[in-house]
Amino acid sequence: MINPLFISFEESFFIILIAIIIFGPKKIPDIARGMGEGVRYLKNAKNKIQNEMRRSNIVEKKRSILNKENKIHSSSIKRH
Repeated sequence: MINPLFISFEESFFIILIAIIIFGPKKIPDIARGMGEGVRYLKNAKNKIQNEMRRSNIVEKKRSILNKENKIHSSSIKRH
């Protein structure tokens, strides 16, 4: 398993042990649930921002194409 935080098993175990000592075993699931919800919220926000940027990029490309077509059309009208 790849560890994205680069934390060894011993370090992970130590962190969990300290968390149990500080918060107690009954609070750990609530804390983990809250952290999971926070991570999910951040991922959703990131995805929304990325989707909006993609949509904006598509709109800009369409606008650019329309401007080029209008320039071509207006120049062809001037020639006639």
